[in-house]
Amino acid sequence: MLLEIKKILHLLLSVAFSSIGFIAAVTITVLAAREVSSNPYFVGFPNAVGVGGAVLGTQIFDRLSQKYSRNRALSNTFLIGSLGGLVLIYSLIIDSFILLLIGAFILGIGQSATLQTRYVASFVVSESFKATALSLAVWFSVVGSIFGPRLVGEYSAIFDEWFGSDLIVGYFIATLGMFLAGISVSLFSQKNSALNERQVLKKSLKISELDGTAKLLTRILVLNHFVMVLIMSATPLHVQDIGETIKLVGAIISYHTLGMFLLSPILGNLVDKYGNKRFAIIGSLILTASCIISLFNTDILFLKIGLYLLGLGWNFTYIAISSAISKYTIKNSVSLNIKSDSMVFVGSAFAHISLGFTYLNIGYSGLVYFGILLGGYLFLSVMKFTKLEKNLI
Repeated sequence: MLLEIKKILHLLLSVAFSSIGFIAAVTITVLAAREVSSNPYFVGFPNAVGVGGAVLGTQIFDRLSQKYSRNRALSNTFLIGSLGGLVLIYSLIIDSFILLLIGAFILGIGQSATLQTRYVASFVVSESFKATALSLAVWFSVVGSIFGPRLVGEYSAIFDEWFGSDLIVGYFIATLGMFLAGISVSLFSQKNSALNERQVLKKSLKISELDGTAKLLTRILVLNHFVMVLIMSATPLHVQDIGETIKLVGAIISYHTLGMFLLSPILGNLVDKYGNKRFAIIGSLILTASCIISLFNTDILFLKIGLYLLGLGWNFTYIAISSAISKYTIKNSVSLNIKSDSMVFVGSAFAHISLGFTYLNIGYSGLVYFGILLGGYLFLSVMKFTKLEKNLI
C-alpha cells in the first residue's frame, strides 16, 4: 500500500494545495459578486464562468496529456489557474465585475486539474488499488475544507484594513494554492512514473457516440453534482440574508466540504472490495435526506447538519460513479473521464447562472424543494445503473 501511495504522493499534495485555494474562493465568490455588481441577478455569474473555465481546462489537460504527459498537463493547468487568482484580487481592488468574471474563468481552468487528478491517480496504481487511489485524491481536499474557509474567516479583517475589502483574502489564498499545486506536480514527480509518458487513446469520444452505460454514468455524475452545487452556492447568500457573518459562512462551507471529502479513503477501499452500486444508492438517499433537513434553514444547527450531509451524499455517489467511469475509460481506452466531467461542468454552470433569478424568486426553501425532486430522480437513475454494473467488469 505504501508503494502505491508513493506513486501518487505528488498528486495528493497538489490536491491539498489547490483545494485550499479553490474552497477559499468558493466561500466568498457570490459575496464578491454582490459587492461589485449592483444587479442581484448576477450573483451566480462568476461561479458560472468559472465552471466554463473548468470545461476549457479539461480540454487543455486532455491535449497536453496526449502531446506531453499527464504530469505536465496537471502542472501547467494549475499554474494557469493561479493567474486567475491574481486577476480576481485586482477585480475587488478596483470594483470591476468584468475582471471578476475573467478571473473566475481562469481560476476555473486550474480547478479542472484538481478534478482530473482523481483519474490520474487511479491510472498509475495497480488494479486492486484504483478506487482507493481515486478516493485518496478526493480525500486530500479535506485540507482545503479545513484551511480554506478558516483562513478566510481568520484573516478577512486584516485584508479589509489593507485593501478595503475583507473578501480579497479568499482570492489571495486561491492564487497561492494553485501556484503551489503546480509546483508540487512539477518538482516532486518520480522520473520513472508512467504519468510522465504521453497519454495514448484509441478513440476520442463525442457525446453523441457514448453508449447506454456511458450516458447513464454521466447523467448520474451530473445530477449528483448539480444538486450539491444548487444548494451549496445559495447558502452563503442565505446565511448573510438572515443576518449572520462571513465567519459563519466559512464555518458552514467547511462543514459541507468536510462531508464531501473526509470519508473518501474509507469509501474508496470499500468500493474496491464490494463494488459501486450499493454506495451510489446510499449516496443518492443521503443527498435527498440532506435537502429535507435543510428545509429548517433558519436554524443554524440544522443548516450545518444539512450541508454536511449534502457533501457526504455527494461523496458517496461521486466516488462510486467516478470509479465506474475510471474502469470504463481504462477498459475501452476512451476519454469518458473528460466527457463526463465536461458535462458536469455544464450542469454546474447552469446552476450558477440561474442562482440570482431562482434565489430572488423562489428563495432558499424553494431551491431546497427542487433539490429534493432532483434527488429522487437521481435515486431512480442509480437504480438503473445497478443493472448495468456488470458491463464494467
